[in-house]
Amino acid sequence: MTKSERAFNALAGASILSWAVLGMTATEPSTRLTIVRVGITLLNLVVGYLFLVRKPLVRQAGNLGIILCLPSLIVCGSAFKLALPADEWPAVAQTTFALGTILAIVSFAYLGRCFAVLPAVRGVVANGPYRIVRHPAYAGELLMVLGCFLSNPQPLLACPLVAAVPFIVVRIQVEERLLHREDAYHTYVQAVRWRLLPGVW
Repeated sequence: MTKSERAFNALAGASILSWAVLGMTATEPSTRLTIVRVGITLLNLVVGYLFLVRKPLVRQAGNLGIILCLPSLIVCGSAFKLALPADEWPAVAQTTFALGTILAIVSFAYLGRCFAVLPAVRGVVANGPYRIVRHPAYAGELLMVLGCFLSNPQPLLACPLVAAVPFIVVRIQVEERLLHREDAYHTYVQAVRWRLLPGVW
């Protein structure tokens, strides 16, 4: 691993871990303990830790590939910003968001040291939820966006939900073009047919 990659991982990991700490120590009335708040904190803890321990980069997408993937990150982040404060979410929204968060956390945990946010090759994982679909973390992400929409089902909040699907599809396609250069991924694709939703795609 190069020094610059090690430094980036350390900075990103420390920053995200600090978000987790701040998320649980905030004392404003609007930040009381909720399922949503706990879920985000746990997700940040896992992601922050994985940045610190992940394997060296083997290959990454080019600039165009990275640019094509950024809208999915922006749209999914905007969904949470547009949602109601977490302590005002109805039960159905909290449950949907929690399920998405659990799926994302479990998927990241199975990725382990192969973890990446933007398309990159650090190894191929074929166990856990990856035995069912090839991109379970993105399925969890979409459930989280759906939970945000259900917190306040208004037309404005429907925009990130509708946009998230094609943007994540593009992100998956960029990632798979990169991964298909690995022999292990060819074997994996033959064993796991579905990318995001079994029986659909």
